[in-house]
Amino acid sequence: MDIRRVRALLGPNPWADFPVVEVWFDLSDHPPGEWLMSAGRLRARLAACLPGMELPRRPPADPDHAWHGRRHARWLAQVLLGIMLELSARIAGRPTFSRVRRTSEPGVYRLAFRLVEGVPPGACAETALAIVRALLAETDCALPAYLDGLRAAAREAGPTPTCAALLAAARARDIPVRRLPGEVLLLGYGAQQRRLLGTGVALAAPVAERAAAERELLSDLLACVGLNCAPQPVTGAHYRILVAGRRVLAALWWQPGPGGNGAGPVVTDVSGLICGAVRARALDAAQVLGLEAAEVRVVTADIARSLESQGGLISEVIAAPPLDLYLTTAGAGPIADAFLDTLYRPGETGRIPIAAVSGTNGKTTVTRLIAHGLAVSGRFVGMTCTDGIYLADRRIDRDDCAGPQSARMVLLNPQVEDAVLETARGGILREGLGFDACDVAVVTNIGEGDHLGLGWVDTVAGLAEVKQAVVRGVAPRGTAVLNAADPLVAGMARYCKGKVLFFGRDGNHPVILRQRREGGRVAFVRGQDLILAEGETESVLLSLKQIPLTGGGRIGFQVENCLAGAGALWALGLPLATLGAALETFGADLDKSPGRFNVLSINGATVVFDYGHNPSALLAMIEALAAFPHGRRLAVYSAAGDRRDADLIRQGEILGHAFDRVILYEDHYTRGRQPGEIMSLFAQGLTRGDRVQEVQTIQGWQHAVEAALWLAQVGDLILIQADVIDETVDYVRARLAESEAYQGLPLDLPVIAVLPEPAAPLA
Repeated sequence: MDIRRVRALLGPNPWADFPVVEVWFDLSDHPPGEWLMSAGRLRARLAACLPGMELPRRPPADPDHAWHGRRHARWLAQVLLGIMLELSARIAGRPTFSRVRRTSEPGVYRLAFRLVEGVPPGACAETALAIVRALLAETDCALPAYLDGLRAAAREAGPTPTCAALLAAARARDIPVRRLPGEVLLLGYGAQQRRLLGTGVALAAPVAERAAAERELLSDLLACVGLNCAPQPVTGAHYRILVAGRRVLAALWWQPGPGGNGAGPVVTDVSGLICGAVRARALDAAQVLGLEAAEVRVVTADIARSLESQGGLISEVIAAPPLDLYLTTAGAGPIADAFLDTLYRPGETGRIPIAAVSGTNGKTTVTRLIAHGLAVSGRFVGMTCTDGIYLADRRIDRDDCAGPQSARMVLLNPQVEDAVLETARGGILREGLGFDACDVAVVTNIGEGDHLGLGWVDTVAGLAEVKQAVVRGVAPRGTAVLNAADPLVAGMARYCKGKVLFFGRDGNHPVILRQRREGGRVAFVRGQDLILAEGETESVLLSLKQIPLTGGGRIGFQVENCLAGAGALWALGLPLATLGAALETFGADLDKSPGRFNVLSINGATVVFDYGHNPSALLAMIEALAAFPHGRRLAVYSAAGDRRDADLIRQGEILGHAFDRVILYEDHYTRGRQPGEIMSLFAQGLTRGDRVQEVQTIQGWQHAVEAALWLAQVGDLILIQADVIDETVDYVRARLAESEAYQGLPLDLPVIAVLPEPAAPLA
């Protein structure tokens, strides 16, 4: 028995639309026969060790049947889950959600339960495993020691009382909140965010910081509102008054420990005794220093009488009130809410518009199109995608940034007014979404899937279950934009808490017709027009001939990408005129859509660079290339080694039906494959093709491209897979720089650029 992995999925995820803990247990090393001997004893000892714990039913006895072996392993997984739930209940609270799932690897189970604030997931899983091992070995369970250890880990990892109160208050008001290092709380997203120190709320103005250090300045400032300042900060007994949002929230009587012998101070809640005049003066003291929140320390005989009547003094005005002291003495009550009132007006949640884009293909293009549309409307847009992180026009990261860490980085930036986030399967599986809710979720397609066999996602239905996390993440005010023609995508509508907008090329598709009958929104094509409709009301947005990305309507998958992007921008509230302008100015060039169906002229041949790397993308590409009149067709192609054998063979078969010559290559993405193995699998599929006549294998993407260009003849059509987008763009720009005149090649124009040929073919 062992723990494979423990991770917290902090955003909507494949399990649920709230944070969960996922634990992978490997139980493969315990034979079923041994379980038969130990299950009864384990169950009895569990009842004694953890009284009150709900125990799973003992599995049936049949050690010779493999099915019963799986039942015993699952039973143990349920036992481990039950122990973790019981430990959580004894430390902080019982999770309200839990699940057990078997993986495709024998004996390995994934357990999930709702994340409870203050319960350290790793320590909880390790403790559960230690208890089971002790019970199986019939040694002392040592539950008190285990619980003490868990509580110590919880204290170390958990929030302070102030932080916990603010977290709860923010979530109750639908304000997104997360803890940053150093007990800093981030409330809200992007330009609407606020940051608080979770151990003592600091909303200090610069003058307050100076006044705390310079007694003369503090005295002058207090004097202007009629308050007297003590010569030195008081060290004896005094009153402490908590102020926030122009309100007095609590008052304490504070005095040092008895006899100064090191004992703790004596603190008494006197909130009910403070008179109106003292309240007013405490508010004056905070306001004159420019503070929304403060602790005012007062030296006076009686807090129930005005300061003026008894010569009361202000000792200090603390810009970072120690909230823990008030929460534990006077009770949390309205204190946390009052501090939030200093940050957000009633009804404000600190949110910015967020669009999340997922699917098998087209994610990056749709993400870029949505971001472009929002930028056209004058917004400062943060975007994450496969190509990197973008803040407006500035690229700050060049890696694959389609995961939750990149999303959180964009949402942390205080300039960002709108966020558009490509959301890939890997990040969803690792951490969940990088946000708690979004305004628009787009799912482009599932098709034949991609990355199957990784992370125990073995079927397209399983892949759809992962990607529908973005749909579950749609806020009640938001919209899911779904592909009507893909049954797995259309079926995600049932998981959406908000509205649904369906898109598809065929306006007569049953899903689109049903949506219109029910008064819902759709985006589709009729003839050459892109149409947005709500119920029976239609608006012709643009002719496809006006949308450069679609190649005049002849690139089918780009038409679908434009429909998805238009639907998302419409759901985000963009005026139709702005939406149309966005589509008219977003082209398939190296700047706006690098490596996504970039059509160029090189050496008299028409060359298409595209990033597609799975069967669905390849089929869509071949459909689009059918609009080209060229006779002889060549392809330069490969795929990463972490694809299944069947997927590589399938792509080879598709290539074999569509191209006359195929150049296969391998580069740095072998991912555990032996040299030549990827090309060999592609070659197996190519033998099934009824068109391909020549197949060539070359090591290295650039060598393969140079060989294809050497072989090209005037009038040829060449598909070149863009292996690494930046490398592809740099290569194309370098080649085009050798030509005196270059511009993009529209599909209805003749060849316009001729580049020098290489000195010799590279093999």
